[in-house]
Amino acid sequence: MLSIESFIEKINDYSVITENDKILVAVSGGVDSMTLLYILNEIKEKIGIEIFCATIDHGIRKESKNEVIFVKKFCERLNIPCFTSSIDALGYAKENKLTLEEAARKLRYSILRNFKKKLGVKKIAVAHNLNDLVENVLFRISRGTGPFGIYGMKPVSGDIIRPLLFYTRFEIESFAKENNIDFVVDKTNYDVKYTRNFIRHEIVPKFKKINPAFEGAVFRFVENLWELEKFVDKKINLESVPLLNGILFKIPDDDYVLIEFVRRQTLKHYGIAPDKEKLDRLKKNLSKTSFKVSFWGNYGVEISYGYGFLGDFLSRKFRYEINAPQEIYVEPFNIKIGKNDKDGIIFNKSSFVIRNWEFGDKIKGGKKLKEMFVRKKIPSFIRRIIPVFVDNETVFFVPGVYVDKESVSKEGLSVNVKGGLLF
Repeated sequence: MLSIESFIEKINDYSVITENDKILVAVSGGVDSMTLLYILNEIKEKIGIEIFCATIDHGIRKESKNEVIFVKKFCERLNIPCFTSSIDALGYAKENKLTLEEAARKLRYSILRNFKKKLGVKKIAVAHNLNDLVENVLFRISRGTGPFGIYGMKPVSGDIIRPLLFYTRFEIESFAKENNIDFVVDKTNYDVKYTRNFIRHEIVPKFKKINPAFEGAVFRFVENLWELEKFVDKKINLESVPLLNGILFKIPDDDYVLIEFVRRQTLKHYGIAPDKEKLDRLKKNLSKTSFKVSFWGNYGVEISYGYGFLGDFLSRKFRYEINAPQEIYVEPFNIKIGKNDKDGIIFNKSSFVIRNWEFGDKIKGGKKLKEMFVRKKIPSFIRRIIPVFVDNETVFFVPGVYVDKESVSKEGLSVNVKGGLLF
């Protein structure tokens, strides 16, 4: 059963909270989050931590504004710093073609991490419990999720901690009753038209008829998967480098390693993992030289010539007229244009242009730059962001890809570009 003593024991066993932690507690006003806030406040001096509260009005239910006020007053009584915000989850979902749940989660975590940065805390505590874990497992099984996506929750996931994940909803409600913890009730939690509520009220009770300790059985199953995942983590360790709003990596020989790497990195950076249908689409296209798979809107994975990019699909427009010494940073390229070899480019011309690649660009002799990209196997996503040096509509330099040595020598140019990517 949940008690202060067992809570401390669990968070120590799983290294959820350590001494000197500063923790932002996400609180909705429901029994789970109110109990979590209460317990952390009770033990903060004993284990040496500092806590803050964040509560968000999602703009979905008319009661939500009053629930924010309820949480704020609770914090005032306990002298806990409380930060509030509001979001338009419905509008965001419609605008970005997301489910309401996905939209609310994305906005909620964005605000929580803004608070985290502002306060200088390292951990965000959310109040998921063992029943949430069970419902998540059943939901994901129904969607055909693989073994490492089946639970979706861990006691520690990056900066997110779940100190109540070891306890059932019944245990939490019993603790709240024994300690006179007030909370609000979200009536939508009983509406079985929502899949998770249907699982909670219709499916789980049937499993409990087979095994009254069903929640504990699921937890043991998930613990085994956590251990297996630790082993797989050691095998799936692809090197990657940040690039704009994503990461660049080399495609491994093993398709399974690639799929699992993409799934884990997406979960880490986006907050949720791609569903199996999208990962299957990625796997089926691996025989192609270049292709994209969108996971959500502009976010997805692009594969090209043995390299992969995961993040917001790369694309940008830029144009610089160069007629004097200067420094230009076109991420990840740092271009210096100066008066000597050490600074960058010495030029006798009155001007030239640095811009993004355009379809139809040609190098000296009339050959298309695209043919150079293909011959050198430059990934499609790099082509869209690499700076191209152009004079009189002829390309004379592309960092790491092409240089017209004859023209550079004749005009007295010396090229020196720092940073960037070489292929």
